[in-house]
Amino acid sequence: MFAAALSGFVMGGTLIIAVGAQNSFLIEQSLKRQWTGLFVLLFIVSDAISISLGAMGFGLLLQEYPLLVSVTKWAGVIFLLWFAFNKLKASMADDALVLEMSKKQTSFKRAFLIAMAVTWLNPHFYLDTLLLMGNLASQWQLDKWWFVCGAIWASIVWFVGLSTLTAKFAHLMQRPSFWRWFNRLNAAVLGAVSIQLASL
Repeated sequence: MFAAALSGFVMGGTLIIAVGAQNSFLIEQSLKRQWTGLFVLLFIVSDAISISLGAMGFGLLLQEYPLLVSVTKWAGVIFLLWFAFNKLKASMADDALVLEMSKKQTSFKRAFLIAMAVTWLNPHFYLDTLLLMGNLASQWQLDKWWFVCGAIWASIVWFVGLSTLTAKFAHLMQRPSFWRWFNRLNAAVLGAVSIQLASL
């Protein structure tokens, strides 16, 4: 029981940290203090749903419908490249505009759609949580739900910790130079994720 939960926590944490697009989005929302708690909850619930479905064997559907995976993959690639382009474009503005854009409130609808896209349009999300974590959970047989609980706890610890730590130091990050380089780093991460997805 404990071994299954610990294994789920370690494996879940390792995979969650690697989902760069989600983390970049959450860091930006935490710095801007915009609906952070809601998006933390959204990411945790999304992980919980996908990992639980994987433990029930739904990951096998991905292998039976490769066209669905392919469509999702290329939609994700296009979205992430568009998102990366906008971040790179924002990083090239003058200091006053960069600072103004860093404080600009994003509409809730737009932010929510981006949060959903970096999660559910990311094939890595399905492959990691639904397929890989589902297969790992099934190996624990009677203790598989303890494995799932451990993985969900990893999601809670990571997203709550990331948003809380970022918000705590937000006041130190209100300089144009920070946002300029943050946007460039964001663009690089998103671009790298999109290239990685395209190569799957």
